[in-house]
Amino acid sequence: MRGWGNLSRAARQRVAFGLLLALALGTAAAWGLRDLRAAQQRRAAFPEQDGRMSLAGLTAPVAVRRDTHGVPHIEARNESDAWFALGFVHAQDRLAQMLWLRQVARGRAAESVGRRALPADRLARTLDFAGLGRRDVRRLPARARQVLESFAAGVDARLAQIRDGGERPPVDVVRLALPLDLWEPADSLAILKLQAWNRDASVEASLVLSDLIQHLGPAGAARFFPGSAISEDEAPQDTQASTGSARAQAWHLAEALRRESGFAGRGIGSSAWVLGGGRTASGHPIVAGDLHLDPTVPAAFHLDHLRAGDFEIAGATLPGVPLFWCGHNRRVAWFAVGAPAVVVDLYVEALDPEDPTRYHDGESWRPLEKREERIDVRGGSPVTLEVRSTRNGPLLPDLENSPPLSVRWSGAQASEGSGFAALLGAAYATDADGFREALREHREPMLAVAYADVSGAAGVKVAGYVPRRSLAAKLVPLQGRARWYQWRERVSFDALPAVRLQDAQGWVVAADAPLEVRGGESIEWLWQSGARAARIDALLEESTRSGGLGLRQVADLQSDVGVERATRIISKSIALVEGRPLGTQASEVARLLSNWDGRATRESDGAAAYYVFLGELIEGLLEERVGPELLRRYLALPQTDPEQLALDLLDAAQAEPQASRRALVSDAVATSLRGSWLALSYRLGANARRWAWGDLHPLRFRALGGAPDRDGAEDLGPFSYGGSSATVSAAPYDFASPFAVTTASTLRLVVDLGAPGQALAAIAPGQSEHPGHVHRDDGLRYWLEGRAWLFATDPLLVEDGSVARLDLEPVR
Repeated sequence: MRGWGNLSRAARQRVAFGLLLALALGTAAAWGLRDLRAAQQRRAAFPEQDGRMSLAGLTAPVAVRRDTHGVPHIEARNESDAWFALGFVHAQDRLAQMLWLRQVARGRAAESVGRRALPADRLARTLDFAGLGRRDVRRLPARARQVLESFAAGVDARLAQIRDGGERPPVDVVRLALPLDLWEPADSLAILKLQAWNRDASVEASLVLSDLIQHLGPAGAARFFPGSAISEDEAPQDTQASTGSARAQAWHLAEALRRESGFAGRGIGSSAWVLGGGRTASGHPIVAGDLHLDPTVPAAFHLDHLRAGDFEIAGATLPGVPLFWCGHNRRVAWFAVGAPAVVVDLYVEALDPEDPTRYHDGESWRPLEKREERIDVRGGSPVTLEVRSTRNGPLLPDLENSPPLSVRWSGAQASEGSGFAALLGAAYATDADGFREALREHREPMLAVAYADVSGAAGVKVAGYVPRRSLAAKLVPLQGRARWYQWRERVSFDALPAVRLQDAQGWVVAADAPLEVRGGESIEWLWQSGARAARIDALLEESTRSGGLGLRQVADLQSDVGVERATRIISKSIALVEGRPLGTQASEVARLLSNWDGRATRESDGAAAYYVFLGELIEGLLEERVGPELLRRYLALPQTDPEQLALDLLDAAQAEPQASRRALVSDAVATSLRGSWLALSYRLGANARRWAWGDLHPLRFRALGGAPDRDGAEDLGPFSYGGSSATVSAAPYDFASPFAVTTASTLRLVVDLGAPGQALAAIAPGQSEHPGHVHRDDGLRYWLEGRAWLFATDPLLVEDGSVARLDLEPVR
């Protein structure tokens, strides 16, 4: 063989190319083999959904049929076995999610993901969700306790299969090193407490508003507070309780807990409505709703259907908690959405300067209650947390060089009532009156529930523990030693807002609009713009003019992306710069805004121009005055309403008698128009015909417990998406990080009481958490297109539509 040096240049090139090709093929084969092995490991962790299986804890056989969307239809001989099977299928489809939520609720997330989760763990340990869950289990009525025990036994049956080596754990259980401890009834209640806290907590709002008072003064901060009832003369006074840095630290604690538990998005909330039978094609009420949640993978909720003799229920459950937040039985349908009453207060506690282990309760010095918590950290040393408490509640951790702040929350009250027992009892109701009455003892989270029964009775009822205070808190930290800020008792159930459908030709809506409070009670609320409720009203008025609506027509309304207030903001802005030279770039943006149809579709150039302009305008009017960091934190608060804030500022400018002050706002509008052109050109190119809202407004489903491309966590997306915070199809974004979607209508349900067994549903991204599983993201196609699919519970339709059947049998 000739030596390398004797080969011609061309021959050497051919040999080198051959070697490189062989190396590339070898590398590709290695990568391919690795991917093949990873795929095989994922498939090995898929749950068995066909065949027979013996499970300890069952008393009689249970059939679990799966439809084409992965929804389990459970048929049992008794209710106990039905709830057992629900626990089992939750653990089949969402075990990693359940175990992760349990870790977060226990304050043990750092055991799985390291120091990143320490802030969330500190707050979870301080609030003691796990301890509150154990306390509440002991107080439950017999039926509620039995349901939790049966559900827990079903989860344990699945855990036993994995612990015994008969089944492989889900890949995310391995990735996050989640412990396979026995599931206890208190674990479900701890997760419920965690969810309730994330829905109800106004800690971030109190801290940011307190910062605004310090920065702007009471009168200057008044416009940033929720509710038109707060005027400049009634603006709350700053307690000067803590430093700005301490309030920022507390804000980050609350934000961290929201993120780890999948409730991080601005705009967490929901919409629901009931359309009277006189406006429907069937002649019976239709209940419709959607849940606005942080887009996560897996989805926050899970669709299920149980049947056991005369007992039947179908709808959406939170994995790990046997409650149906929305759904129907054979006679009643309902949809529960958040009601933003203020049910959390912060108190500035006075510690004894000579003995900081004591605090003043308004009458005397008392010792702080103390407990010590050890937090284990993956890849690091354990951390010790001392939790100190006053009569108002535990002190927030990590507030250095600042007076201590205690937190009082309705979900921690040792009062009668239970959120779990009340919602469970409502699901068993046979008519609207029974459903509403079952909510009487509901405690947390605060809910507005839309409901209807087969006879046509319908309405909306707010339920939950709302504290009665001698003086309004006005969303700022209060003096802990002042008796007039103490909670006396709860506002009575009958005084909480309620609307009954008086006429079959009407409808009722539970969304972002305030409902009337009865009996002269005073209830404090977070931001309620009413924009989405007004849009739903307008859509129902318009769409029912030509006749009754069918199920599909109602479902189509849920994908509406019309923006009611945009035209007012645009017209007021353009009026302020009318007659002044704008320049080519600003004029082009003004033209797009003026010609926009007011629909935030993902293809819309007008929507892209509007939302960029809105951000530029708010920044131009407020950033210098408020400061960029504080403005960012304010705009990131759940439920804040930047559009209304912009409208208020524009209205104030038009009413301003001094021309010099009007000119300042006019200058801000002109600058914002040009700044919008520059921002759009930078992001989307200089050709305005190619600008599209969806290209600016991506939607990504975030993996719980991880970050993309790290430690095996897998996000889904991004997807081009439409909508905004005020549209029926909700899609708020973070003003500080434009314009990625932070919240979306990830679950939709529509039920016609004329045929409840043929509901329509949409869930994103899908029913399963398992990477590579067909049902992990198969809901996206329908959902992204704004379509719903048949959620059939009629026995013949279930049997005919089943693609898999798993028969569960007792161990003999």
